[in-house]
Amino acid sequence: MNLSIRELEYILTVASENSITRAAQKLHIAQPSLSQALKKVEEEIGMPLFCRIRNRMQPTQVGELVVDSASKVLKIVQDMETSILDIAQLNTGRLRIGLPYYLGSFLIPPAIRRYREQYGDVELQFVEADAGELEEMLLNGTIDLAVMPLPLETTSLVVKPFFSGGMVLLIPRDSPLNELAYDKGDKKRYFDLHNAQQQPFIMGRRASWLCMAVEGIFQKVGIDPDIALYAQNIETIKRFVSAGGGAAILPELYLARYPGGRIDADSVPFCYYYLEPEQNAQWAAGAAYLDDAFLSFAARRFAGVLDDLYSGFRLPEPV
Repeated sequence: MNLSIRELEYILTVASENSITRAAQKLHIAQPSLSQALKKVEEEIGMPLFCRIRNRMQPTQVGELVVDSASKVLKIVQDMETSILDIAQLNTGRLRIGLPYYLGSFLIPPAIRRYREQYGDVELQFVEADAGELEEMLLNGTIDLAVMPLPLETTSLVVKPFFSGGMVLLIPRDSPLNELAYDKGDKKRYFDLHNAQQQPFIMGRRASWLCMAVEGIFQKVGIDPDIALYAQNIETIKRFVSAGGGAAILPELYLARYPGGRIDADSVPFCYYYLEPEQNAQWAAGAAYLDDAFLSFAARRFAGVLDDLYSGFRLPEPV
């Protein structure tokens, strides 16, 4: 038996109106068309669904069973349509977002606040992992969207960049190297990395995006400094520099207390300097996902929030 949703609606309407004529009017179809459709269903079932009693169409015993079942089926369909509409309009739903350890904690909180203001009924779930693990989670469908440092290792993911910035050199406050910093008339202090090649450096953990980016800078400049420590997180790098354990190169944004916040030179326990363009590297972040065709409405909106927050963002001058 293969009954369509439309046929179930016909049966329910005839049962509620007790009349094919009134049911046809309510359904806005011709009475012969409704009679023919009802006859087709009865032939498929092999038993009559209605009998005429005193000019009223009354369900037979089989008809009552079909009417009861049709009511339940249509209720399920209506609930499904409502749920789909709610998800489409972001009245409900779930969004699973992957975050790299430090980058996520730094960039995502402002995005969460903005997103909840607009789509507060969408359930947000977060997973912290390194970039390689997040790429694997995207590929196997464990998460819907990931905020990632760029470029990615795999080319099978779609990426929407939403931020790009530069790197800065961190030096202990009591280091004599600070005397080698210079001005260029743009309210910033610069440093030539060639003068730091004898300085030990604090790096991000081996094979991390940060470590590879800084190694690329060293290769570009043509220096091979000693590495005092491969640190697991950004705060460790900052604290070792502050304690005089060595220099470091970090994305400039990580010096601010929050994205968009001003960088107060007196509030950081180290000195920091901008690099010449030919010695610098771009630090970029993007929203990564598996496929445009399968990206949910909730994920599209979150990627849009990230773009609104950061695509036109410019790092403030230090004060």
